[in-house]
Amino acid sequence: MKNPEETSAALEPAAAGAAEVAGLVEVMAKLRSEDGCPWDREQTWESLRRYVLEEAYELVDAVDRKDPAAVLEECGDLLLEVVFMAQIAHEEGRFGMAEVARGITRKLIRRHPHVFGGQDRASDADEAFASWEAIKAAEKSGRPASGDRLPRGLPALLLAMKAVERGGAAEDDEEADRDGILPTVERMQAARRAGDLDKLETALGDLLLAVARGARRDGLDPESALRNAVRRLSG
Repeated sequence: MKNPEETSAALEPAAAGAAEVAGLVEVMAKLRSEDGCPWDREQTWESLRRYVLEEAYELVDAVDRKDPAAVLEECGDLLLEVVFMAQIAHEEGRFGMAEVARGITRKLIRRHPHVFGGQDRASDADEAFASWEAIKAAEKSGRPASGDRLPRGLPALLLAMKAVERGGAAEDDEEADRDGILPTVERMQAARRAGDLDKLETALGDLLLAVARGARRDGLDPESALRNAVRRLSG
């Protein structure tokens, strides 16, 4: 068991982080006030969508470049968009940053019973992930179907992975046996020879979905694989 000094030292980063986030919330409230910034006051959830996507992609790019300074900056830029949206919601009487943080904190605790609950500790990452997914599925089982829809704003390949994951492993294997990558390529070749662009496009979509399905079975991330291939192509 840790002594009080060790416990205090461990809490310092969390306390400092909370204080800095609180300061960011105050700055955003000032920017949105009547004597704040005209541009910030005009923004809505809808107008911020593009910036959320841009900052998320820039953060991913910084990670891919293994650039710690850029990751630091992009984490801040992405956090800004979260605080911005929460401030707008607060002004509309919906929720605020406190509810955002409270919600995700409770979710993390709820979905890690092997850490915060009475369950035995997970033996490895696979077991921990399986536990998370089981709890997540149980939580979503009582919600309306619309509450668990696929996020259509995702890049197509990542959206395909999400759709495959929702389908489950059993369905995944069945689909792979019936219509895997090679049969789909053959359909593409037949459509190309026939000059049928509609069938060619359909087969191409099926091929990309089959690739995503195969990547899931092999534990691979096709989005990262494609990014790395493009990086090799561009030098």
